[in-house]
Amino acid sequence: MQSDYQAMDEVEFLINMLKIYSPPLKEEKLAKKLAEWMRKDLGFEKVWMDRVNNVFGEIGFGSPTLLLCGHMDTVPGFRPVKVENDRVYGRGAVDAKSALAAMIIATSRLRDKPIQGRVIIAAVVDEEGNSLGVKELIKENLGINYGIFGEPGGVNAITIGYRGSVCLRIICKTPTGHASAPWIANGGAIQKAFEIWQSIQTYISRQGIEHNNHRSLTASILKIHGGSIHSMIPNRCEMVINARIPVGNSSLQVSEELKNIALKFNSGETKVLTEIIDITEPFKADINSPIVRALVRAILNTQGVKPKFIYKTGTGDMNILGNELKIPVVTYGPGNSRLSHTPDEYIEIKEYLESIKVYQNAILELFKLHK
Repeated sequence: MQSDYQAMDEVEFLINMLKIYSPPLKEEKLAKKLAEWMRKDLGFEKVWMDRVNNVFGEIGFGSPTLLLCGHMDTVPGFRPVKVENDRVYGRGAVDAKSALAAMIIATSRLRDKPIQGRVIIAAVVDEEGNSLGVKELIKENLGINYGIFGEPGGVNAITIGYRGSVCLRIICKTPTGHASAPWIANGGAIQKAFEIWQSIQTYISRQGIEHNNHRSLTASILKIHGGSIHSMIPNRCEMVINARIPVGNSSLQVSEELKNIALKFNSGETKVLTEIIDITEPFKADINSPIVRALVRAILNTQGVKPKFIYKTGTGDMNILGNELKIPVVTYGPGNSRLSHTPDEYIEIKEYLESIKVYQNAILELFKLHK
């Protein structure tokens, strides 16, 4: 009887992944299916899942150990999966199930080759949330020497830098009163929250570098909640903001400065509380490291062009593992990152298939360089 994977090609493999809806912390169904495919049909010598539903597959032996890490989760909001005009549409098509699928297939193709090294595939959870998956992966003590993270950047581009991130909760408490007499409550808690936000925007504007987003400090309001009935000035408001910190700066330092801005509004009956929800430091890959050199060679070998190095304005799992383990890591993957999280998210089939070749060649080039 023909196995599931043998009955489908690389595109069908991706389509089947896209059909399984997997928003953050709801990846279990996809995780179990990937583990099944990797174990029964893709020839991985060792497959396992951890307590948070990360999936791991391993081939090869010896040194070095290369981690290929992609995330199973997508932003919420399922999109119909379809193939049209040589593109595959669906939630996660570009961010980032295509990269994960390409990594898995590329690694499985090496299972019968005499490679001198070990490859570990990691399909992790919650990258779009609080990166629970990669934080749990670090605890596995896998003996990793190098890492490639799968995120869209284009088949001929290598992502070497991500900004850091600070997520801050600000709670304002003020007196309340009747809406007809706002002076009694000094405007109320929501107004106070907006005054804090205006001060934060002033601080941000002094730090930014015009026309260079990846080198700029930026901030956004993610959530704001307060108020009850239309005749009562609210006495409590909660606001969550997110700041993105460029390479060369400290997320920890920025978080302290943001907290200090908010806490300056503590006065009399107005109380301001702050809480850091999540913090990630910026990260820049060493372009002279073996893993970057291996990817450069792989793109030259398979695409015939010299890749470009790019910085992202976002934050990725590479930041967390690279800063924690202090090993050479980089990010690479097919697709246009501007399509991430959009209603018409898609991946070009040709680019997806070419990325499989790049991943496979990069593994072989890295093991040559490591000798």
